[in-house]
Amino acid sequence: AVVSTQSTGDVDHTILHPALPIGTLESGAKPQDGLQYLSFVQRQAQDIPDVMTVDRSKFETTTVASDEPRGSSILREIPQHIVNKQLKRFSETRQYCFRMQKIHANKIVSISEIAKSKKLFDTPPSLSLILGLTQIGVFDLLEYIEELCLSDQEVSRVPASIGSWIFSLLTVVDKPVPMDYMAVLRRIGRRCRKLSKLSDPLADNSPSETDSTPFMVVFVLICHYFEQLDLLEEAVDDDEND
Repeated sequence: AVVSTQSTGDVDHTILHPALPIGTLESGAKPQDGLQYLSFVQRQAQDIPDVMTVDRSKFETTTVASDEPRGSSILREIPQHIVNKQLKRFSETRQYCFRMQKIHANKIVSISEIAKSKKLFDTPPSLSLILGLTQIGVFDLLEYIEELCLSDQEVSRVPASIGSWIFSLLTVVDKPVPMDYMAVLRRIGRRCRKLSKLSDPLADNSPSETDSTPFMVVFVLICHYFEQLDLLEEAVDDDEND
């Protein structure tokens, strides 16, 4: 919390001063009391990056030799321990975002302030925007993404950073997810699975310049973290029918 002071002499009245004292904490040290914890939180807030993106190195997998026919889904090649590791990291990212939302609770972003267009999703989202969205705003953007950016008719024009946008929005989706909102996540999951298959470098007629990683990651998170495991069964059935 901060308070403003009235102008006295040469002091600018717009200068803000801390309303509460904070302790002194050396870099890397653990807080020992409440005042040092406030210093720790303040330092964390200062280190928030301006842009949130998917660190693709965290999702790299080693291709396993397989007798699967060409065109089989790349999703089958993800070992379970890799899935578990990414779920753990995703959960840690959500916890971090939750803490930052508490710090910046008054910075609400109105969805009407966002100029929605496909070009918006060609660059990664800012963390401040993601943290400032209400749940209604989060799903308003997810529905827009699902209907226009991931449409079956728009395969050739999937925005460059759409995977980063979906991943970022998922980090601030509250659980449990209401049924109507979950339906949006399920539709996005199905579409991302198809896009990951279309951009699978092992698949015939696959556009090799399209990176399947973001779509694969989103599908796995919706299935496992948001407990929609039946989508995995759908994926297996679809692959067997292809």
